[in-house]
Amino acid sequence: MSKLRVLISGASVAGPALAYWLVRAGCSITIIERAPSLRSAGQGIDVRDTARDVIKRMGIFDIMRAKSSQEEGIMFVDSNNRPYAEFGVDDSGEGDSMTCDIEILRGELAKILFDVTKDDVEYIFGDMVESLQETGKDIVVSFASGTPERAFDLVVGADGIGSSIRGMAFGREELNVRSLNAYVSYFSIPKTDIDTLWSRVHWITGGRNMVMRPDNMGRTRAFLSLIAYSASDERLVQLGKAAREGIPEQKAVVQELFQDGDWEIQRMLEGMHESDDFYMQYIGQVRLDRWSSGRVTVVGDAGYAPSPFSGMGTSLAFLGAYVLAGEISKQPDNIPAALLSYERILRPHVESIQNLPPGIPWIVNPQSMMGVRVLETFIWGVGWLSKIGVTTLASKITAYLPIGGKLFKLPEYEAFNK
Repeated sequence: MSKLRVLISGASVAGPALAYWLVRAGCSITIIERAPSLRSAGQGIDVRDTARDVIKRMGIFDIMRAKSSQEEGIMFVDSNNRPYAEFGVDDSGEGDSMTCDIEILRGELAKILFDVTKDDVEYIFGDMVESLQETGKDIVVSFASGTPERAFDLVVGADGIGSSIRGMAFGREELNVRSLNAYVSYFSIPKTDIDTLWSRVHWITGGRNMVMRPDNMGRTRAFLSLIAYSASDERLVQLGKAAREGIPEQKAVVQELFQDGDWEIQRMLEGMHESDDFYMQYIGQVRLDRWSSGRVTVVGDAGYAPSPFSGMGTSLAFLGAYVLAGEISKQPDNIPAALLSYERILRPHVESIQNLPPGIPWIVNPQSMMGVRVLETFIWGVGWLSKIGVTTLASKITAYLPIGGKLFKLPEYEAFNK
């Protein structure tokens, strides 16, 4: 039979990772990306657990490690920048820390994935899917910006938490995305002498958190997050309105909501206004009753975003890409059955990660000063016990915080061993 024709929407992580494995499964792949080129912006991300085996099989493990930020660990600091707890980098990738030896900028990872797939995959930038129409034997795709209408055997949404493909296939978006009442802003600022290879974290009241992390480009990555207890919090309304309006409005709202902070907030806000890589992200989880609809399916955040609080979003993207392509390789003449197998195999692992412990993320982003002090004291205690060897971060924190999940056993696929 002729090669399966697969269209993937999204050229960040999940899409190109899926394309890599589908090529090895004998498929003809097209990736459509609405941005005019690869996106260079993005926060630091890592790969944990069994997903590390996936990137090793792709031959990009060492490339990713060479491009990593070389972060040495995370320290929690008070308003005077004095650390009260430190946790070194985890080089096993098993979730024993909040950072690991592969801490890489999303833009850097996207470039690596593009380079290992560009010779075998058709990339179309600056366009997006406008409509989908199933005919019984294939699915006809119309595009928004000039790409001619084409037919495919399968369409995959790999276009993130705001996936347009998911909206077309499943509808009722308000039922598919569970809000965590949070927004995070990411941007880079000039590096100073105070910045080292250690990340620094500081909390202030109002569910607000400030983070500065090293990168491999000579700058410092800044994150400002706000988590509210209630969806009716007026600050969420402000952030939601700005998210629809544009970057200038987003920066203005972040300025307003964080300008009363201490620590290095003024430096961060000044750098934010000068940054050209700012973006703000709504934080939620994607939870679907089913992952496929006819000849359309989803992978990564588009189908099962676990939220940044899980620390497993990128890992799930790699696992999902591997399993989806693998199941298609086993039964390429029966796409519906392959899609059902993909969901049956991976969904239990996804749900184990999405099921955040009670109170997360709110309990670790307190609104009051007393709450901040209690959290700092708890983290200090865990850090002290780890330092003297009585316990580890894994045994004390990961028992409660959503770092990692149940270990996933990677299936073996004959097509990938050729």
